[in-house]
Amino acid sequence: MKKGLLAGILISALGLALATPKDTFVHMTFGEVDTLDPAQAYDTASNYIIENVYETLYTYKKDSLTEYEPLLATSYEIKDGGKTYVFHLRKGVKFHSGNAMTCKDAEYSFERVLVTNPGDSWGWFLAESLVGYDVNAKAAAEEKLGKNPDPKKLKAFLDDYWKKIDASVECDGLYTLTFHLAKPDPTFFAKLLYAGAAIVDSKWAIAHGEWSGTKKDWEAWIGKDLRQGYLHNHMSGTGPYKLVKWDGKDVVAEAFDGYWGKKPKIKKVLVQVVNEEPTRIEALKRGDADRIAVTSRAVLESQVRNIPGVKVWENKNWAPAAAGAVFFNQAPAAKDNPYLGSGKLDGQGVPPDFFKDEHVRKAFAYAIDQDAIIDELYLGKGVKLTMALPPSFLGYDPKLPIYSYDPDKMEAHFKKAFGGKLWNTGFEITILYNEGNRVRQTIAEMFKANIEEINPKFKVKVQGVQWPDFIRAVSKRQLPVFILGWGADYADPDNFIYTFYHSRGYYGNKIGIKDQEMDRLIEEARTITDAKKRAELYHQVGKRAYETAPLVPYPLPSPFIVTRNNVTGVYYNPMLSGTFLWKDIEKK
Repeated sequence: MKKGLLAGILISALGLALATPKDTFVHMTFGEVDTLDPAQAYDTASNYIIENVYETLYTYKKDSLTEYEPLLATSYEIKDGGKTYVFHLRKGVKFHSGNAMTCKDAEYSFERVLVTNPGDSWGWFLAESLVGYDVNAKAAAEEKLGKNPDPKKLKAFLDDYWKKIDASVECDGLYTLTFHLAKPDPTFFAKLLYAGAAIVDSKWAIAHGEWSGTKKDWEAWIGKDLRQGYLHNHMSGTGPYKLVKWDGKDVVAEAFDGYWGKKPKIKKVLVQVVNEEPTRIEALKRGDADRIAVTSRAVLESQVRNIPGVKVWENKNWAPAAAGAVFFNQAPAAKDNPYLGSGKLDGQGVPPDFFKDEHVRKAFAYAIDQDAIIDELYLGKGVKLTMALPPSFLGYDPKLPIYSYDPDKMEAHFKKAFGGKLWNTGFEITILYNEGNRVRQTIAEMFKANIEEINPKFKVKVQGVQWPDFIRAVSKRQLPVFILGWGADYADPDNFIYTFYHSRGYYGNKIGIKDQEMDRLIEEARTITDAKKRAELYHQVGKRAYETAPLVPYPLPSPFIVTRNNVTGVYYNPMLSGTFLWKDIEKK
């Protein structure tokens, strides 16, 4: 992006000159926001905005993962052996619309998540706790009754599901909120810290055409893609910042004068999507950006660290609550799928069952040069993952084996794939990555180089796309192979193990994992609280995952944050999409 264009954006959005004022924070990053609706958002870019504009009942205390502080609640109690949670809400809080926040808004917010619960949202883990299903009412009905059920049975099922929703979240007066769980869930409080578990302005939402909050129209909202609704690109939260503008790319926010808490020092914020890393670095040099995304430590050391006026925030004790993997989709969508090519084993594409062949999965697994990723991208500051779980979490087993680059084993598995046919026929496959993500781009290009080198009949196309397009292709199950990460929704190993490896997990379901033994181990781990027993079960899951290779974790880099050196108050909390909140920083 040229300097003049950047100036135009800043001047038109915030009324600034090029050098950002003391009360203004400009963050240049990559990857567009998918949605601003808390009930729909399930990606880092979206939650980064949401966590600064909306608020949850409780939140993490700065950089701690084990200490919490109240936001829209002031206290809570757990009753009935863990089946009932009672929250006492803060009084005197106003939404950005001017409406007063009461329990009715909280009840509406959580019930709205349970009613809509689209398949590509976070609603599954709230619904699992409160209604006993991890899918919305229509999906649950299809699982229970089949695709064309008797209308009377369907009505009875939906009526019962609505009763579960209605009874799960209740108000006792204006400022007491009660949750009734389907069964005790020791992770429930942690789930409520997720950015999407925010309180929305119910009067304002209903007035603008959102769900009415009653049974009258709830069926029309079941599973609805909320990107089509008003809350997709409009916000009325209680947070310290309110939305000024989102043009589908850049976000402008400003401090909310009516905020109930401490008034932030930063008054204006611009989150600008600049996918070209050199442009971001030049903006940082000039002082046009206060924070930028730097995609690798190699770029950090060679192009950023020694820039005058720049600060690199890092700490050897920082540990990401994240994991990334290469996913092998065993059941991609077969109809109208542009990423399968011919859709046949004919050298012009791949069949839908391409990755059902274990030899294909293992051949691809041996094409990943994990040492090169750590040495060249992370400059030695990273760790290989034996399983899709942060090393600091309960159950991580560092002794499990790891796939890494081995051309001999790669060739041997390719020659066994499809009964020996694949080696002679060849294939053509497309691997997408989200533009601006250098790590994922490098891994995709690594596949291309290593696989094409082993057999000229193997063709790998690497294609960069915008983040929302990438996420939609994953959600539609179109991609035969993709590279993606996962940041913890809540601080418990189940949020990774179930998500990645269970047949009903967010990723497990999307890549067609059907492994009864793995499901059994994961489900058993969810029923026990004994840490040692849970860890042993997770060891068995990791071992099974290595043997069957439904996915392969890639190395986790040591984190760092890059800002101008006049920005203070920065901290690192891996449970926050932005690692820190705008309200906690200032510029000297």
